[in-house]
Amino acid sequence: MTEEKTEQYELEKKLDELSKKLDNLESKVNRPSTFGQNVWVLIPIAAIIMWGLTNIL
Repeated sequence: MTEEKTEQYELEKKLDELSKKLDNLESKVNRPSTFGQNVWVLIPIAAIIMWGLTNIL
């Protein structure tokens, strides 16, 4: 009887670990990309800087 309980405990432990890994993967997939939003802010700034440099030179 104790062998069955330890085996069940080990299986539950592995199931919990797999569940945590799955949750982590799902959160990575569902997380919005922060790089994509920042690019649209940097493009106009880079254009303004380039425009300023062409007027100086």
